[in-house]
Amino acid sequence: MIITGLKLIEPITTEPITLAEVKQHLRLDPVDTSEDTQLNSWITSAREHGESYTRRAFGTQTWELTLDNFPCKDYIEIPKPPLQSITSITYKDSAGAEHTFTDYIVDIDNEPGKVVLAYGKHWSIFTPYPINAVRIRFVCGYSDNILTCFKDALKFHVGLYYKYRDEAIPKDHIDTVNRIYYPNRVFTF
Repeated sequence: MIITGLKLIEPITTEPITLAEVKQHLRLDPVDTSEDTQLNSWITSAREHGESYTRRAFGTQTWELTLDNFPCKDYIEIPKPPLQSITSITYKDSAGAEHTFTDYIVDIDNEPGKVVLAYGKHWSIFTPYPINAVRIRFVCGYSDNILTCFKDALKFHVGLYYKYRDEAIPKDHIDTVNRIYYPNRVFTF
C-alpha cells in the first residue's frame, strides 16, 4: 500500500490545553490579557509539534488519506490515531468515475485503527485512475480523554516558547518535550 497523500479536511476546533491552564502553569496573572494572543499561538504551535512528533491527533479532526490503489492485504491502517470513525471510502476508475466502497468493518479499538474487509469480501477490482484513486475520509483524535503526559508536554513546550521568546530554544529542552511524548509515539507511519 502506497500512501500518496494525507490532507486535513476539518481542523481541530478546541485545543487540548486551555489558555487558563497555560497561565496557571506559567504562574501568570489570569486577568492580564496582554499576552493571550501570543500564548494561544504557542498553544497551537506546541500541539502541531506534538502531533507531528507522535504521529497522533490531539483533538477531533477530519482527514483524507489517498492511495493509488487498494492494498493486497485485507486491511488498511489509518494514520493519526486514535481513529474515531470512517466517513467514506471512494475509488476512481480509469475513466474518472467515482464509486463508493462499503464492504468494510472499522477497528477503532486498536492503534492504529484499521479498515478491515468484511467477511468474505474483497477490495473492488478495477483499473484505477493513474493517481490518488482511493480516498478514505476519516475522523480521528482524542475527544475529551487526551493523555495527561501529552497535556504536560504541551504546557512545558509553551513554557519554553515563553521563556525563549526572542531566541532559539536549546535543543536539549526540546528533546525533553520529545522524551515525554516518546512512549506514546506511533512508529508505523
